Amino acid sequence: MGDFSPCSHLTVDEIKQIGRLLGLPSELVDKVPSDGLCGKTDEDNLGFTYAELDRYIRTGEIDNLEHKELIDHKHKVNLFKLQLMPAFNPGLGTAID
Repeated sequence: MGDFSPCSHLTVDEIKQIGRLLGLPSELVDKVPSDGLCGKTDEDNLGFTYAELDRYIRTGEIDNLEHKELIDHKHKVNLFKLQLMPAFNPGLGTAID
């Protein structure tokens, strides 16, 4: 859903808690996230665990400084994804933010 993201400000752990409250099967709630293509988990691809990320997001605390640098770098290079996509308006001949 590109125009509506009701879970975008929730961590993985918070989403799992919601799943448990809703009574979803643990096979779904606790399923290890993966892209299903390369045979590796999302955590393998990221280089840190969701538990580390969730803690860092919610408290600012992280034990592994290498993981902190990696998370900070990934956040910085992906900030553009949080912005509205520029659109061309042919009537004005300029991009609109």
